Parts: sequence; structure tokens; C-alpha cells
Amino acid sequence: MRIHIMVLSLSVGLAACRPALKPDDTVITTSRAAGRKARQGKRDAKEKKEPARESRPEEPLVVGVFQSPTTAEVEQAIRVFQLNRSIDGPERNQAWAPFFELLFAYLAQPAGRLSLGTLVRARVAAEFELDADRRRGELADEVEEAVRKLLARIDYKIARIRRLQSQRRYSPPPEAENSLCWPLAYGLITSRFGTRRDPIERDKWRFHAGLDRAAAPREPVYAAMAGQVVRAGWNGGFGRMVKIRHAGGLETLYAHLEVILVEEGQFVSKGQIVGLLGKSGRTTGYHLHFAVYRDGKPIDPLDLLPTGNLRFSDMLPGATFGEIE
Repeated sequence: MRIHIMVLSLSVGLAACRPALKPDDTVITTSRAAGRKARQGKRDAKEKKEPARESRPEEPLVVGVFQSPTTAEVEQAIRVFQLNRSIDGPERNQAWAPFFELLFAYLAQPAGRLSLGTLVRARVAAEFELDADRRRGELADEVEEAVRKLLARIDYKIARIRRLQSQRRYSPPPEAENSLCWPLAYGLITSRFGTRRDPIERDKWRFHAGLDRAAAPREPVYAAMAGQVVRAGWNGGFGRMVKIRHAGGLETLYAHLEVILVEEGQFVSKGQIVGLLGKSGRTTGYHLHFAVYRDGKPIDPLDLLPTGNLRFSDMLPGATFGEIE
């Protein structure tokens, strides 16, 4: 009798320890057969899966819609850009996008594959049109920012190219000391001697008593001939300028410099660095204004400079010759 009472008490105690089921609780039971069927279904589904495809080789990165444009394509794009920018219409503002796209793709290549003259040409075109938009009051912030990045990238690549060419440092050609040498080792002629449309006041025509040649900022500017510095400092629209007196009644002038590296009264030799190229004074971009005077009267510098390697170009209005490399 005692044994039955103890078993009954133990059963009641265990029942009291179990949590009471709520009305909405559900007890899920799965039979062994159902479990085997579910596992078999998973195996069958796995076997029916298609084998994984072979991974494709990684495709090269393409910048925009262009991939490694050639120098000829960039030259053509610059001409198209300038043509569209000369039209008063929607083409004018729409010309920026393809110009940026192709130039940044071109600049993505190693410096050794790029053309120094083409980079200078692109830089001049971008800076010229940026200034034109600014004067017309049509300069968008995003365009100004894109041009700033483009010019910085071009300057970086030009510096890389110049370093690659450092073993061929510029020196005056083996000509007589009384002849002129080019004051820049490379560059693009953007405006010649003679009457031209004013680059800032486009509705006016003025006489241009010199030769404009564009290059990268801070490029060395060389004395075209041995002589004595008679002027070195700021001079109105010329900005920072150097003027050198030579034998035979000749004088040469170097304007829009960023830095002047000579002093008045100093004697300089042919090919000596007199300053660094800039855009000081009245100018639309980085370039050197080079002028030659004989007995105080301006003459065409191309009459005295070696021009054997010049080629024609329609780079900018008022320019007749193109790049020299």
C-alpha cells in the first residue's frame, strides 16, 4: 500500500513540474517516414541543379565609353569640341561632356604613350573655353570643377613626359650667337604677330606685337639670345616680364611670367633661364608672350626664329602655326 502511494505521489509531482499548455500552443510531430522523405527530396533537388558555370575572365576597366583613345582621335575630338563651342546653341554647352570623357580616358594611359603637343593643345582649348563661359556668365559649377581636375591631370602627365625626356635637356641649337633660339623648349603657338581679334574683348580687333606660345605652367623660359636685362618686373597687361637688349639693335620681351629669375642689369647667355611660364597680367591662360624689337619697333619673331619644324594648325582663332616638339 505504501509503495502505491509513493508512486502516485511521484507521478503527481512530475506532472506539476510540466508547463501548462496554452490554448494556442501547437505541438508539432514528425514521423520518421516524413523525415526520410524530406531528406531524400533535398538530395534529389541538389542532384538536379546545373553545374556551376566557369567564371569569365575579368574584363578590362573602360573609362566612359572610350578605351585607350589614340592621339589622332583626341586631336579630332579637340577640333570638334572647338567647332561646337563656336556655335550659339545647345551644342555649345553640350560639347563639354564628350570632351571630358575622351580626354580623361586618354590621360588614363601611361605618360610614354601620350603626345606632349596634344596635351598642350587640349589644355589651351579647355582653359580658353572656360574663360569664355566665365565672361558670358554661363559657367556652371560642375564644368568649372571638371576643367580644374582636367588641367591638373594634364599638368601631371606633362611633368611625367618631361621627366622621361630629361635626358634630352633643351639647349640652344648650334647656330651663330647673333641668331635667336626658341624661348620655350616646346609648346603651341596660339596667336601670331599682327592684327587679331582681342582674346578678352572679342568684339574688338587689335594689333598683336608678338607671338603667343602656350605650354604647361612653370615651364622654363629661356633667353633667345645673349644680352643684358634692361627690365625685370611687373608691367601692366604684360604682368611679370623680362626685357633683354642684344647686339645689333635687337630687344626681346618675355611676358606673363609666373616667376622672374633675373635682375635688371644682369648679363645673360643664350639659352639661360630667365623665368617660369605663367599667366600674370592680362591673359586668358598659361602662355608666353614673346616679342622682338629692332631699333625700338616690333617685328615678327618668326622672321628670326628657326621655323623648319613648324606645321600648320587651326588650333585657335588668330593662330596660324601649330605645335613644336
